[in-house]
Amino acid sequence: MVKVIPIILLFLLIAPIACCPPAANQPPTAYIDSIVPSEATQGEEITFTGHGTDADGNVVAWRWTSSIDGEIGTSASFTISTLSPGNHTISFKVQDNSGAWSAEVTAQVTIEAEMGMDDAVDVVVEEVLPTIPEIQAGHPFWCLKLDSPLPPGTVIEEDSGSTLRLTLNEEVFFFYLDLAPGSYYAHPVKYILVDKDGNHEEYDAHWWPRIDGTVPEGLIKVPPDEDDVADTNVELVMATGTVLEYETPPLYTQLSEGFIVVQGLMPDEALYDDATNTYLNGVNFFNAYKNAFSRVEGLVQSQAAQVLDTIDDMADEGRTVITIYIIAHGNVDGVRLGGQWFTANQFRDKMAEYPDIIFNFILGSCHSGSFIDNLSALDNVCAVETACGPDEGAKPDIDEWGGETDINPLDVGSEWTSSLIQAMLEIVQDPDKMTVVRSSASSHGVPVTSMLICQAGWGALGTQPGLGLDDDFDLSHVLGWTSPRHYCSFETLY
Repeated sequence: MVKVIPIILLFLLIAPIACCPPAANQPPTAYIDSIVPSEATQGEEITFTGHGTDADGNVVAWRWTSSIDGEIGTSASFTISTLSPGNHTISFKVQDNSGAWSAEVTAQVTIEAEMGMDDAVDVVVEEVLPTIPEIQAGHPFWCLKLDSPLPPGTVIEEDSGSTLRLTLNEEVFFFYLDLAPGSYYAHPVKYILVDKDGNHEEYDAHWWPRIDGTVPEGLIKVPPDEDDVADTNVELVMATGTVLEYETPPLYTQLSEGFIVVQGLMPDEALYDDATNTYLNGVNFFNAYKNAFSRVEGLVQSQAAQVLDTIDDMADEGRTVITIYIIAHGNVDGVRLGGQWFTANQFRDKMAEYPDIIFNFILGSCHSGSFIDNLSALDNVCAVETACGPDEGAKPDIDEWGGETDINPLDVGSEWTSSLIQAMLEIVQDPDKMTVVRSSASSHGVPVTSMLICQAGWGALGTQPGLGLDDDFDLSHVLGWTSPRHYCSFETLY
């Protein structure tokens, strides 16, 4: 019995141990500390911070999920900027070193959709355009857009050479509001910038923009493509018509004359195609009209900057009458030829160098009427015809507008120059009308060409019934957009 007692005691000591199973692993607990910001715009950075605790171990893994985007993070803290638009339920859980996951905890995050082109268009159409006085008054306009937003650092400049220059410090959508669409430039326009939050700024300008050194083609096309238009009250109709070859009877009374036909636009400028047609229309008419002793010189694009030198050349050739016909973009007392600005005073000074030569001047640019005051001061300037008044914009070919139809829809080129040429053509092709013009030229002591230009200037607007010209060929004048200006040295200036 003495030897049995220790064995029993040992059994009693071991038995309780064998009957107690190991304690079960306790799952960890997850906590979301912060989500900043909890309301954001698409693309904005959001920082998520959380932690976990484990009473019987360590937290070794973290998992964040979105009800929209799925798993978005696997660390306690992280930053993300790629959440999709919408209302997200964010779930967070942690795992301990025994492989157990905590229960999920949740929070809400709202992501507003990033401003897209359609949203930016809505901002412009609903918030900006209704505040523009010209639009409120029902004046013609079109508002054009670029397809993609402009990145920070983009430089926007007015292509006229003015001091307007913008450097973007954030991504924006760009809109170009033209308040006199189709004009031969300087006229009111606006550059509209819309940022990703829908904020907008407007900048007044008078010329199309150059963006990072390049003129966007879609902003200078006339009429613009429908896909480039954010809003307009203009019917986007392409004018019809073709450049014609003219035939006129021989004009025996002509002197040794010079005709300088100038197309001053470069290919990256608005209305280039219309200006080219205007140029060809002028070249074809004056080539048909001139006699064998006269010469037509055409200057296009960069050559247009040689116009004053060409006057010198024709003076050296002994031309007694020089007619200058220009289609170009312009401003008050200025016209841009081949990318260079020429002033009315420069033309006046050049003409003043040749007092024995008679000059005629035909100008189809915006604000062209401002040239008359400068040129009419010279005794050797006989005829000046301009497309519009000093504060108006010249227009391209227009065939119909608001129920009005052009009486000569087959004409081409700028609306006023084509009307002037139409009137001149009807006169020179009719011997009786030319007899009247010759007689008037003789009685006033002026060249026949000068008298022809003067009479056609009135006739183009339907105010020369004595020559059978009582229809207004200029639809832009019919619509009240322009009031072409007219000067003849033997008439009263108006």
